[in-house]
Amino acid sequence: MARAPLVLLTRPQDASDRFAKRLAAQWPGLEVIIAPLQAVRFVQWQRPQSPPDALIFTSQNAVDAVAMAGLEGLAYCVGNQTADRAARAGFRAISAEGGARDLVARILADGPKSVWHLRGREARGEVAGQLRRHGLAVFEAEVYEMTAVALDPAAKALLGSGRPVLLPLFSPKSAVRAAAALAGTPASLVVLALSEAVARAAKDIPARFRLVSKRPDADGMLEIVDEALISGALS
Repeated sequence: MARAPLVLLTRPQDASDRFAKRLAAQWPGLEVIIAPLQAVRFVQWQRPQSPPDALIFTSQNAVDAVAMAGLEGLAYCVGNQTADRAARAGFRAISAEGGARDLVARILADGPKSVWHLRGREARGEVAGQLRRHGLAVFEAEVYEMTAVALDPAAKALLGSGRPVLLPLFSPKSAVRAAAALAGTPASLVVLALSEAVARAAKDIPARFRLVSKRPDADGMLEIVDEALISGALS
């Protein structure tokens, strides 16, 4: 009889907790291991004196980093989850419902003259650069960074149980960290990548098979978790 699969979540604790709740709602009884390989650290930043027409958030972590800074107004967000987070923080949030390209297109279509991109130290998508090439005044600030965390020994022991392990990976950097942390473990891994870029970064992770999300968001990741669980490929 096939052994029941595990899901290993390696994102920072808050993000892993949120995704674990969505997994539990969709797949009751699915065993989830939360073992963060990175943690969020907020960093100090200096804001300009003149306020912008709008803010840009490309992650929920950025929203959390500035939630207590007294900022308000319009916020363009890369996806629905980030927009929901920004709305709860009091911003008038607009979701681009996609990736960096969709975000840039939405901002250019609406036509603000000045924007602040508040982001992590490891940024992707060149949002600010694309907007500057179209004449927008863009201020960028790193408001958080990700720090590495060692794989929890208890989680490492579970990975050697012989059960198949679904490994959702949400960014290229997290894929690289997972590859280093899981090197030498006997886990039977199934890599679930949020994008082709994430899949390329995860190429050194030995896996039974790999799936790539058609959409770069949590809903897309849930879809490929479904695909992995119901396809029979784990048996």
